[in-house]
Amino acid sequence: MTKSNRIRLSFVLYLNYFVHGMGLLILTQNMKALGNVWGTPLATVSYVISGVGIGRLLAYYLLGSLSDRYGRKSFVYVGMLSYLIFFIGIILTKDFRVAYLLAILAGVANSALDSGTYPTFLEMSRENGAANILIKAAMSIGEFVLPIFVGLNENLGGWYGSIFIIASAVLLINFLLLSRTQFPKQTSYEKQISHRLMSGSKISGSRISLIAILSVYGYTSMALMILYTQWITLYGTDILHMNNMEAHFLLSLYSIGSIVGVLLIFFILNRSLINEVKLIVGLNSLSLFVLLIICFSANHLLISICSFVFGITAAGGIMQVGLNIFISLFPQAKGRVTGIYFSFGSIASFTVPIITGRLSEISTATALRADIIVALVSFVIWAIGQRLMAASTEPSGCQKERNQINFIDYWILKLLQWRFKLIRTIGIKKMNQNGSIFDPEREKQIMTKIDRQIADAENVSYYQAIYQTILASSKEYQSQIQEKGRIR
Repeated sequence: MTKSNRIRLSFVLYLNYFVHGMGLLILTQNMKALGNVWGTPLATVSYVISGVGIGRLLAYYLLGSLSDRYGRKSFVYVGMLSYLIFFIGIILTKDFRVAYLLAILAGVANSALDSGTYPTFLEMSRENGAANILIKAAMSIGEFVLPIFVGLNENLGGWYGSIFIIASAVLLINFLLLSRTQFPKQTSYEKQISHRLMSGSKISGSRISLIAILSVYGYTSMALMILYTQWITLYGTDILHMNNMEAHFLLSLYSIGSIVGVLLIFFILNRSLINEVKLIVGLNSLSLFVLLIICFSANHLLISICSFVFGITAAGGIMQVGLNIFISLFPQAKGRVTGIYFSFGSIASFTVPIITGRLSEISTATALRADIIVALVSFVIWAIGQRLMAASTEPSGCQKERNQINFIDYWILKLLQWRFKLIRTIGIKKMNQNGSIFDPEREKQIMTKIDRQIADAENVSYYQAIYQTILASSKEYQSQIQEKGRIR
């Protein structure tokens, strides 16, 4: 696969997820307009939105298996076509029952895109971590753009369906781009011998508890985001008495926060700066704290700031961190673990709009404040899960020291890279001046200084051996520079 084709394919796939990001919010951000068109209250509109979760739940397992057999590109097409029918169908129908079926189709579209796209990135490059992060970032950009557009459109008295038309147009253009794009060679389908979570005959109580905790978190992490995105705009207008643009911008701030969170979490985990379990516990506790401020403060500026922070903590890829932890505990059953986790998330997509639709009949504030209960459950189960994880994954009790070593190794590598940049500069100067690479006096000075700085005398020989290796590698690097006879 050529580099240009890889770039073009990545662009097309990311653009799909930009549209998908808009699709996630397009019904919630137009609840009042859709309610007027269908002649139904907000509770019924919320019920229609729950159809998205039904579509995901029905399609996730099936489409994932079929994608392995019949190719990734076909299912990316299925996802795009399903979304296209959904966008056009919603603005044409005036019957909420038809809209419910279309919402189910949107859930199928989500599952089809995931089934075709994630494996494609895995097959395109082994470095899939960055690709997965950018998928979430593309979604977050769509989630950021849509509320601003809807807010401006409503202020100008525009037709609510214009954003559906724009999303459809982007999909049609992307459909043409995709038809001319080659997909990477698919990994051959292999039947797994065992998908069991437990390879042994005995199942410990702590393992069962962890399965339960991580499965429930698949639900609560998704529910936390869905509930907030569905009701925060209406909460802003109805309870906080914000103007229309300010209320929609709360969701855009949340989306910006999610993009920042994605990059921040990726940096932290990629550098092994914080243990995954500690990170997830910390972010869940912070989510609960800022959500309490949002739900009970009347200060518009403070709530806006907290909406941004909530995006970082609740929607910055923390759900994916939970999945990574789940998979790390049961590496022999990656497919089953992923299926369990996202199935619980699909249940959240289905149940949250129904439950909060009922709560909204009391008040919009009641609907949004239900998110506090979800955040509290997430925090409690991870407070318990942290202890279980410590007992289950690190029986030797060395995790604290290993985390410290990871942190030290990170800075050692940074300093070594800095050292080799300087070595490169010196090598170039020696080459230009016809100087000798080997400088015995300089090496003697370095080793003498090291001997003086070492406090634990019993390990002097080990430190000397390490530095002798560094010096030897430095000389070899300078030799390569002189042999090539050019500046890199």
